Amino acid sequence: MRKLIFLFLLCITYMLQAQNVIDNPKFKYRSGSIYTITRIERNPDATRLSIHVVFRPHWWVKTGKDTHLEDVATGKKYYITGSEGFELEKEVYTPDSGTLDFVLLFPPLPKETKEIHFLDDDDHEELNTYYISLEEQEAKASFFDKVSGNWMGMNDYYEWAFGIYDSLAVMDNRFHQYEDIRQKGKSMLLTLKDEDGELVKLELTPQKDGLCRIRKDKEPARLFSRTTESMKAVQAKNEASPVFHRDSICVQGYIAGYNRKLGFSNGLIYVANELTREDYPVVVNLQPSGRFECKFEANYPICSSVVFNDNWIPFYAEPGQTVTLYLDWEAVMARSRARDYHYPIKNLHYMGANAHINHALRYMDDYFDFPYEEFSKMQKELTPVQFRERCEPKFRHWTDAADSLVNVNQYIGNTARLVRNAARIAAGYKLLDFVMYRSYAAREDKDNPVLKIKEDSAYYSFLRQMPLNDSLIVADRNFSGFINRLEYMNFARAVGDTTTVEMGKITYEYPEKSVLTYLKEHGVTLTPEQEKMRKDGEERAGKTVTREISEIIAESKIWEELMEKYKDLFEAYREENKAVDRVSASVDENQKAEDEKRMRINQFFENQREKSGRLDTIVGYTPLVSQIIALRSLPFDLQQLDKEGARSLLDKEKQLISHPFMFAEAERLYAEAFPLQNDSTYILPEGPATEIFQNIIKAHAGKVLFVDFWATSCGPCRSGIEHTAGLRQLYKDHPEFQFIYITSDRESPEKTYNEYVEKNLKGEACYRIPQAEYNYLRQLFRFNGIPHYELIEKDGSVSRSVPHTHNLKQYLEKRFGDGKKVE
Repeated sequence: MRKLIFLFLLCITYMLQAQNVIDNPKFKYRSGSIYTITRIERNPDATRLSIHVVFRPHWWVKTGKDTHLEDVATGKKYYITGSEGFELEKEVYTPDSGTLDFVLLFPPLPKETKEIHFLDDDDHEELNTYYISLEEQEAKASFFDKVSGNWMGMNDYYEWAFGIYDSLAVMDNRFHQYEDIRQKGKSMLLTLKDEDGELVKLELTPQKDGLCRIRKDKEPARLFSRTTESMKAVQAKNEASPVFHRDSICVQGYIAGYNRKLGFSNGLIYVANELTREDYPVVVNLQPSGRFECKFEANYPICSSVVFNDNWIPFYAEPGQTVTLYLDWEAVMARSRARDYHYPIKNLHYMGANAHINHALRYMDDYFDFPYEEFSKMQKELTPVQFRERCEPKFRHWTDAADSLVNVNQYIGNTARLVRNAARIAAGYKLLDFVMYRSYAAREDKDNPVLKIKEDSAYYSFLRQMPLNDSLIVADRNFSGFINRLEYMNFARAVGDTTTVEMGKITYEYPEKSVLTYLKEHGVTLTPEQEKMRKDGEERAGKTVTREISEIIAESKIWEELMEKYKDLFEAYREENKAVDRVSASVDENQKAEDEKRMRINQFFENQREKSGRLDTIVGYTPLVSQIIALRSLPFDLQQLDKEGARSLLDKEKQLISHPFMFAEAERLYAEAFPLQNDSTYILPEGPATEIFQNIIKAHAGKVLFVDFWATSCGPCRSGIEHTAGLRQLYKDHPEFQFIYITSDRESPEKTYNEYVEKNLKGEACYRIPQAEYNYLRQLFRFNGIPHYELIEKDGSVSRSVPHTHNLKQYLEKRFGDGKKVE
């Protein structure tokens, strides 16, 4: 009898314990996948969470006192009390397997607690898991669950045809809402409505083998699969539209497993016009349902990425088209966990006219990867000839791999061009990178004999195999870097000095103060070559000499590099000295001005023609990229001339830019540089971004505002702030002027931000706003990099001419007088 009672009590105890153990508990979403909860045990004395860690081998994880459970219903927090098999508040490194298993202990939870969050007080902690169920798992899925998800066609293309989700559906490259959902026998009947109000009926019948038979309206039913299999071929598409044409692109999609608790409510696309060097971010609106979308103008097809929470999702799109993406957030977190940009995102799907191109290109970078460490080592140890010989097999393998992908998958048209271009441009980019950065390395390592060996004419022969005349080259992911290297590469050794354009001689007046001296005084480290130019300029300060224009053009390569890097300092120099370096001189002041203008126009034009001419000599013809190089120089050149001079330069450019679309872009740049109305300010457009900004500045109405967009992680930002410390003190509490500082919570972590503000910006108007709002401001003011400055007038309009930290003092003194005199 006692034995029976004991067994009975043992069974009861086991049953009670079983009810308090949840294996692999369900959750709704999480901010990272490094930590996975495999078991929850609810005991009278503690709540035990079994944790399985998956991370890179020999990388560390850390869990400590800020880790807690939160009751979803009451909001009450239960902080960690201990651990088993894991040391709290310590960096614990993963073994060779990259996995760890341990138990975290928390106070016992009330019996009525049915759902919890697993959190850390750190805003960006990757262990956060939300809405973890403490109830028994459902025995079987609902009928809707059997038909929900993504369905792919069963032909050779395996295209993504249907997306059936809890809150919406995707079909025919469009979003649909549910008008009616009902089950009929072994089928699910859905009535969907698109954004134009059109209704579509779907009948979905799941099959025993995991497939689904789907009928759309009265069309014949077809079988669909949840898996993509291997894409055997690419469907032929109508590719008659020209590569260059301006139209809008729509990028939209759905993120499975998204919730705003994950810490982001929008994304960004970094749009770039590589023809003209223009780039700016575009906000991707993200709804609570996980649906996202944005539209922007483009001049040609682009390979870009949607960026959500620092995760880059690749896509290809063409002007006038819509591309739809499906994104599984768990798959994105798996790549984040791997800490590897090339880690493939699984379960990523595309819909639209160019879905086949997206599938072909999404992992193309992985095929043509050159590890940075290996490349950097080669730059220091190999001569140019040795580098080409060493890399020839690798680059040949890349082109063979591209040809194989095209043949095996039966790629045609633009798809084939893009795949082949990707291999060739990746190789060309590295070959140009090698010689460009060796010159920088040589300045740092003067005793390395390898770095003193220059490339010869044979080195650049690879350019003859580059698709320099293929207009679709602009869509390649590496094109931006590739064209930049072509612009600034010194091809003189490749074609010989005899090709240098002889332009005769011209009088040249050295300024009283060299711009190079000005740069050096403001902290710029000059190379030996630049230092020699600086000393020459100081020796000839204020003197007028006769110089070969070809010599000036040769120096212009150095000036271009410096101007590109230190544009703000050049502008400040011109403002302070009221002079422009490298100008012609004449006894007659009127003639001097004309000579100066003509010389600058000729200099800009001949510099462009020389760049293009040397490239043309190497490849044996005039490729399309030569016109792109000329066009990319215009934005800067036009800014250095008045309206009449810019028009003269543009007329000359017709000799270099013959492509109708590209010359139309040149005319657009001219029109933007010299607008008809010539307004000095503009009004911000209506919309959420302007509302965000106006809410920030409304407390400072009636003042001129110098707005500084910055981040604690940005060295130049901090330098600018600290440089103006005295100026801020002079104009503190000024009735007409105010400094404003804006950063984001992601780019400036709270602790670091508070410490920096306390030390350097105490008492200033500082705003640390959510990253989503900051993204809108980046789009509003069209900036990618920081620091970025804006000047807001008293009426709320935005100045087109913005002072920077280096010349802000002169601007304020001129407009508001000496700050010390302000009462």
